[in-house]
Amino acid sequence: MYRLTKKQQSQGQRLFDERAYKITDRIFWIFIENSHPKTISDFIEADPNYTNGNGTRNTERGRELFDELEEFVRNTI
Repeated sequence: MYRLTKKQQSQGQRLFDERAYKITDRIFWIFIENSHPKTISDFIEADPNYTNGNGTRNTERGRELFDELEEFVRNTI
């Protein structure tokens, strides 16, 4: 029987995490892009730490939505 080494397991987990994040991020942005402009600020806001002034960050509600989506994705893939 073939067993994965700890390093292989770690790499597999990292790939799983990256895949789950990418899927979640895309779903989140599809949601944002299709939301009414008046409700977008409920989920994202301008990021004052972004150097060129065009960056955004999630609000608390946006982080909660992202986390819930990511949990769903992780349990689905």
